[in-house]
Amino acid sequence: MLSRNLLLMTALGPMLAFAQGATDTLRTLHETQVLFAFGRWDIRAQDEYALQVAAQRWREAGPGALVRISAHTDAIGSENSNLRLSARRAQAVAAALQALGVDSQAIAQAYHGEATPVADNDTDEGRQRNRRAEIAIIAPVPPAPPAHSAPPVLMSSVSGRVTDPKSGRPVRASIYLTTNTWRDSLRTDENGHFSTQLPKDSVVRLEVFAPGYFFDAKTLRVGAQNPLLNFSLPPAVSGEKIALRNLLFYGNEAVLLPQSEGELPKVLRFMQLNPEVRIEIAGHINNPLKTPAQLDQWEWNLSVNRAKLVYDYLLKNGISPDRMRYKGYGNTEMIYPSPGATEEQQAQNRRVEIRVQ
Repeated sequence: MLSRNLLLMTALGPMLAFAQGATDTLRTLHETQVLFAFGRWDIRAQDEYALQVAAQRWREAGPGALVRISAHTDAIGSENSNLRLSARRAQAVAAALQALGVDSQAIAQAYHGEATPVADNDTDEGRQRNRRAEIAIIAPVPPAPPAHSAPPVLMSSVSGRVTDPKSGRPVRASIYLTTNTWRDSLRTDENGHFSTQLPKDSVVRLEVFAPGYFFDAKTLRVGAQNPLLNFSLPPAVSGEKIALRNLLFYGNEAVLLPQSEGELPKVLRFMQLNPEVRIEIAGHINNPLKTPAQLDQWEWNLSVNRAKLVYDYLLKNGISPDRMRYKGYGNTEMIYPSPGATEEQQAQNRRVEIRVQ
């Protein structure tokens, strides 16, 4: 039998070769995970979407990108049997990704058995979280050119304010800034203001969070002079709701449009930042040509499944089912009920809302 260290070194061969290339470092482009039933290593239907997204992210990353798989178990059973089980789980994920078009030479596997839990193995919920395979899409960062040949980076000031739209009062909030190559964060002052220097001509995503409030986001192309960015964070109190504006679906499917995949981590951060909040996840469809009574059953199910997609993501990432429920509303609450609605308006009818209970 292979020793634990040899097993890990064998599985990480592509990673070692990658790390020894002409690169300064590696950057993580995408992270996700899949969970497993007790003692099993087959991929569950609810995790197939996460694998599809990971495969797409690998393709988008271009030449040299690598998929790193780290598989784990709970603590039930012997250490050796759990190590073998985690190896089978890593192999199952690798096989599923290869079936989705990922090059086998780009996949690095590591098996950890029960050695690195992320939750308490004394509870059913904790053991389920530990029965996982973590997937990361990583890519090399080329070495920086010599300092004398590097053009100067022009910086530009970006500032804004975060307020409560009901009271007009400033909000102490965290601002998370993301581009294609880096991430950063900052805090507002007591007056809700923030200011920072960002590279000119970069495209920056700003996401704003504060305890007790919903969230907001904007995308900015940094110019020589930039407008003041005003963010409104409605209080997340009972009876209030927020539409996930960037969580958009293909018509007649509970499948996200590619540009919408980044919305789910924002909902997760909101739930983590507000541990006392309980929510209903409300799913909606677009069909202005029928009354609710005329809808087919599959159409009602579609609104349910759109809400369940968000529910499953939060559940998989550690949010207790006691804090959330999901419900489909069919076409009973369309924002744009007119048959002449534009495609953009129809996309907004196909939405999911978060409602505080």
